[in-house]
Amino acid sequence: MAISPGSDAAFSSQNSTLSESPRTKKFPLTEEEIFYMNCRAAYLSVFKSSLENIISKDQLYLALQHAGRNPSQKTINKYWTPQTAKLNFDDFCIILRKEKPTSKAELLKSFKQLDVNDDGFILHTDLYKLLTKRGEKMTLEEVNAIINLADVNADGKFDYIKFCKLYMTTNEQCLKTALEKLEVDSKMRRQQFGSYIEGFPERDPSPRPKPSPRIVRKADQEAFSNKGDTRSPLLATTRKFKTSVSFTITMGANSNRNSKLTEPNSIKVFGWTGELGPGIYWIIPFTTGCRLRKEIKPITEEAQLVYRDETGELFLTKEFRSTLSDIFEVIDLDGNGLLSLEEYNFFELRTSGEKCDEDAWAVCRENFDTKKNELTRQGFMDLNLMEANDREGDPRDLWVTLLSMGYNKALELTEACPFVIDVYADKCKPRIKAVHMEPCSGQLEKAVCKSVLNKGDAKVMDGNENVIVHTHKCDTWITSVIENKSDDKAIIHINNELSKNCINNRGLSIFAVEVAPKSAMVCQHVMPLNERQEWIYYCVYSLIS
Repeated sequence: MAISPGSDAAFSSQNSTLSESPRTKKFPLTEEEIFYMNCRAAYLSVFKSSLENIISKDQLYLALQHAGRNPSQKTINKYWTPQTAKLNFDDFCIILRKEKPTSKAELLKSFKQLDVNDDGFILHTDLYKLLTKRGEKMTLEEVNAIINLADVNADGKFDYIKFCKLYMTTNEQCLKTALEKLEVDSKMRRQQFGSYIEGFPERDPSPRPKPSPRIVRKADQEAFSNKGDTRSPLLATTRKFKTSVSFTITMGANSNRNSKLTEPNSIKVFGWTGELGPGIYWIIPFTTGCRLRKEIKPITEEAQLVYRDETGELFLTKEFRSTLSDIFEVIDLDGNGLLSLEEYNFFELRTSGEKCDEDAWAVCRENFDTKKNELTRQGFMDLNLMEANDREGDPRDLWVTLLSMGYNKALELTEACPFVIDVYADKCKPRIKAVHMEPCSGQLEKAVCKSVLNKGDAKVMDGNENVIVHTHKCDTWITSVIENKSDDKAIIHINNELSKNCINNRGLSIFAVEVAPKSAMVCQHVMPLNERQEWIYYCVYSLIS
């Protein structure tokens, strides 16, 4: 992304003290706020603080269970690889976004396929086949644990209707217990962030240039307390703002005219031109997440992936072949129209969490169309057809692949954003090599922090030189990073209510973050809600005592 000077930025700082005034309006929690509250409740059911890290598979499994999930060993292995040493709270939230809770209807539909007598029971032999051979396969130990449940098994049969009811009740109870614990424990409630927003109250759209340092609304005091709890405003007596610092940045409509950002044919192209010395450079494309929205339009009908002709032979549907062709384009990293083992393994890591070894690749080359020892587009299609045949036409494994690549049940790409990188040089021929970023590894977070610390405007918290807010203004977005140089954790309250025409990646106007000792973290990315209008970023960062 090319950076140009842009408009002037004005910075101001102030000390804040608390003063009460009646809160005039309450707003219901959004889906995003409920999600973060559930994440927080589950995490703090296992750990004392959100700063603690998950350091084992068992801890990850337990935290996911408290969030109402029931992960298989394969799911755990997908996020806890041999290279994983720890996962933090943000990683946990990412996992919960990807691992959606199973609905009762989905469970019943899966089991009903093996209910040959349509009486609500499945033979144990058929159950083994279903759970160990299809979809996200379970281990024998996991299947035995189900079969050994006395309440849902008798005479070699499995009562799947009763099991589904038990499964859903258990998951709901886990999450309910976690939420109740979060509400009761005042210490946890004081630490809570990202779970409550005062909403966007109706006000004059023009931000005030500088609010009085002594007028902090009661709404700000209660930003961490649970919605509707008016018995005793917890933070009015227990929380004090030690100090605050505010940033004001005014951005023009469409930002700067010198920007390298263009938009041909609705495809955004970001360019950078500069001089680089010899060495290895990492290019990490990413989205700020500001404009990602949960899909509202319901999927009324699941797309058909396979069909049989009059002879009974299995084929891929035209729609599914078109989607597979698009996926092929994405994973063909060098654009030569073929898939190497390395390229195919990026695909496998994304969809199954496992790699294909040399022996398995040799078998693949023997059975499917290849060229120069690389898989052709037709070979890729045939590989998916073979998978469908292996499952006797059952498309569930194919859906696992599609969902992992960001497609919904209507074969629409709604949860992924493919990109293309082209590199040009005058005096040399650069080589590009794709590398795999471990899920939840924090590599992107570290890269963004390093960039903002190097290029951003720094503002020290008055009275606490160890807490620094770094703000970097690009042409189309603003990123802030909080650096904590002290030996103690810092809890920072963030208030964006006076910003105009802005949206951030957290979806909240008021929230708080905990910054671990001797560390830095990305606080928020901010973009204009409407790029054709002027937008004003006004944010107050307050250190909580």
